[in-house]
Amino acid sequence: MSVKGVIEKIKSVKHFEIILAVIAVVVMLAVYISTLLPDRGDDDTETASGENYCDRMQRELTETVSALKGAGKAKVIIRWESGVEAVIAYVSSSGTGSSTSTPQIVTGPDGSGPIVLKEIYPKALGAIIICEGGDNVKIKLDVINAVSVLLDLTPENICVYPMEKQK
Repeated sequence: MSVKGVIEKIKSVKHFEIILAVIAVVVMLAVYISTLLPDRGDDDTETASGENYCDRMQRELTETVSALKGAGKAKVIIRWESGVEAVIAYVSSSGTGSSTSTPQIVTGPDGSGPIVLKEIYPKALGAIIICEGGDNVKIKLDVINAVSVLLDLTPENICVYPMEKQK
C-alpha cells in the first residue's frame, strides 16, 4: 500500500477533523499536567538539603577510615554546627519619594521557586570514630590526622575508640 493510499483511507474516515482535534487536546492536557506535577529530580543534588550533605560526608568518612591500613571496620559520628543556609537572589526596590526599600525574591524562569545563588554547608564541630584498630596508638593517630584534614577539625575535637570485639 502506498502513502497516497493511506492518506486517502484516513481522509475517508467520518469526522476525521473531530478525532484529530480530540487527540490534540488530550496531548496538550497531558503536557500541561506534567508541568504541574512536582519534579522528581535527582536527590543527590546539593540543593536537596543539608541532611544529604551531612549523611554523605559521614558515609564518605566512614569509608575512608575503614580503608586506612589497620583501622578495619569503622563507625563514624559527626556533630554539625547547623543546617545548610541557602543564599537566595533578591532585588531591592524603592518607591518614588520613599526612603524604604523592599527586597523581592527573584524566582526562576519557570516561576518554581527562588534562585539559590549558593549554599553554605554546616561546619563540623566534632567527630567520634569507633574502629577495630582503635586500640593501636599509630592507627589512632592516623585516623585523627585523616579526620582532622577532611573535616578541618582540631585533634582535640576528634575521639577514636576501639570497636568491641565480636564474639
